[in-house]
Amino acid sequence: MGFLAATGAFALVYVAARLAAFFYRLLCPVKLDITKFGEWALVTGSTDGIGRAYAIELAKRGLNLILISRTKEKLEQVAKEIQSKNPNVQVKTVAIDFTKDNSIYTTIREEIRGLDIGVLVNNVGMSYEYPEFFDKVENSAKLVNDMIRCNVDSVAYLTQMVLPDMLQKRRGLIVNLSSVSGRRPVPLLALYSGTKGFVDLFSRSLAAECASRGVLVQSLYPGFVVSKLSGIRKSSLFSPTPEQFVTSAIDRISLPSTTGYWAHELQDFGQSLLPEFLSNKATMFVLGGVRARALKKRNKTQ
Repeated sequence: MGFLAATGAFALVYVAARLAAFFYRLLCPVKLDITKFGEWALVTGSTDGIGRAYAIELAKRGLNLILISRTKEKLEQVAKEIQSKNPNVQVKTVAIDFTKDNSIYTTIREEIRGLDIGVLVNNVGMSYEYPEFFDKVENSAKLVNDMIRCNVDSVAYLTQMVLPDMLQKRRGLIVNLSSVSGRRPVPLLALYSGTKGFVDLFSRSLAAECASRGVLVQSLYPGFVVSKLSGIRKSSLFSPTPEQFVTSAIDRISLPSTTGYWAHELQDFGQSLLPEFLSNKATMFVLGGVRARALKKRNKTQ
């Protein structure tokens, strides 16, 4: 077999493997009963968007909840809504600001002591106010501190907190919310992309460590979902509501990494085929336009 023939055969095998992995994530025939992991689920960032939708869906499926978010009033409102529809479900709320120092984890540890936590959803996160060059971000020192604490530290510390008990019981599920922005470079959202890249690699590495030890760890990297974080207000084919997204994502908990939603799988696969320099140029063009409009709007209001 000549060099060109060998290269062509290798390319075909590579493409076939990529397509097989894509269709497996897209169709995902293995669905698991999420209640088998334990009695309690802990969800961070649980008063809005994906976190709130996870809390509501997990309660529907019979799990007790520990809801952690920044605003006490919003937590109590979500807890009241959940219990009115699921009177047999217990709900604990813990008001925590994840941009604060590491003493917050002592508080969380005390609040969850003795509970059979079977599911952890590390959802809390923050992004830029609008796309911007890293050197031009306002209050950049505060942004760096807050975003790393919120997007990175929360995932690592809470995973470290609950994983040993899960491994001892040989059952548990940890879902870490990354983003498609963490799968490849995203200029004008560099710090956000970097923090979500940590979540993705940390989660996939941990999934391999725990695969034979009874605990599932998932890197969940959605595209756009209707939420305050994304700024999208109306759902569409590629921007589902949080409820639509979570219903789909829970059916895919057997996968160590997934976008969680069929349309996002298509987007992610298509973008992964682009060379990085083309992907960067396209992202700069799109987010550059978003940046320009945001700056124009700010200038008008000042």
